[in-house]
Amino acid sequence: MSNSTFLSFLENFPRQQYMEEDRVARVRLAQLHLYVSHHLSDKYVAPLLTVVAACLLTTWVPHWQAMLWALVELGIVAVYIGTYTAFRRADPQPDEEPRWRTRIALAHGAHMLAWSSIPLWAWHPAQFESLIFIMLIHVGLISLTLLITDLAPPTLALLLPPFLSAGWFNFGLSMLGLFYTLLMLLVGLKIHGSTSEALLLRQRNEELIAELERQATRDGLTGVANRRQFLASGKAEILRSQRFQHDMALLILDIDHFKQVNDSYGHQVGDKVIRAVVAACECSLRTGDSIGRLGGEEFGIVLPETGAAAAGQTAERLRETVAALRVDIGAAILRPTVSVGISLLKPGEDTLSTLLHRADLAMYRAKQAGRNRVEMDADGTSAVGAILPA
Repeated sequence: MSNSTFLSFLENFPRQQYMEEDRVARVRLAQLHLYVSHHLSDKYVAPLLTVVAACLLTTWVPHWQAMLWALVELGIVAVYIGTYTAFRRADPQPDEEPRWRTRIALAHGAHMLAWSSIPLWAWHPAQFESLIFIMLIHVGLISLTLLITDLAPPTLALLLPPFLSAGWFNFGLSMLGLFYTLLMLLVGLKIHGSTSEALLLRQRNEELIAELERQATRDGLTGVANRRQFLASGKAEILRSQRFQHDMALLILDIDHFKQVNDSYGHQVGDKVIRAVVAACECSLRTGDSIGRLGGEEFGIVLPETGAAAAGQTAERLRETVAALRVDIGAAILRPTVSVGISLLKPGEDTLSTLLHRADLAMYRAKQAGRNRVEMDADGTSAVGAILPA
């Protein structure tokens, strides 16, 4: 590995590590969304199951115990369904996932604990009906286990009652329950792993699609709109401005003496100058303005809701901002300047191509007049007067 490659790796490593951590966090959040989605139907089923179970429990325990358990469980159901609903409504970000996972685990864990307590105080080993009832409860609890923490209460409820009872048969039931739990744990871990892989693959596909879309619309060097995207957004803005009869201006900005920079210092320095100029311009534009790279060192800027005076002020501000730049290239300090041409939209007449052409002619007049200047197109000047020094 060359020194430059190694240094590039060191520079990008924190960013790559952050991206991987962010991806894992988004996968965990997606898993939590799946968990909540799977359990939202509990608001219809859990109360009914609670009432049915309480009625059946009266066969082996006093009525007041069954009623008390049912009231506690219905309260727990209300709490964890409320937690799920709040989670869906909040639509949390990946960095909030640990807090929500804890809240959901506690809320649903209380639900699992309430049902798992039944074998400890309501099981009668000598009665076949009681055994079948407990088995049905365990089947239901296992089917609800999507978080690993959910597995602990039903496992203890499955193993402890027979283990604490005398006899080889009860000991065998405990061992059978243990092996069954281990099997379910292995299956659950495999399902969890497969779900994680599927979600991670989906995340990477979404990132790849977003990157391809970005590459199709963004300039690779500067990050601003590429020529195709700029022309598309410019046409859309012209249609909008003409429809509502609003002002609009278009600027063409060209870096002065850029060929000399490339010839004297190389294309890497030229790229550095372009990036510095674009960054300075972006800081001087409004949120609704759009800048795009038309090619080489030439850029177009669409200014919606902008008349002649405001367009001239914006262009002059851009020129001054760039002129104040100092680009340190090690061997020298470069001071780039730009020439800017302005064209104004004429209601019902202009297309993007005519606006670009008139702005281009104005920019070349700025070049011919000595560079580091702003010039308005001839139609704009005759219509509103010379707003800048000739």
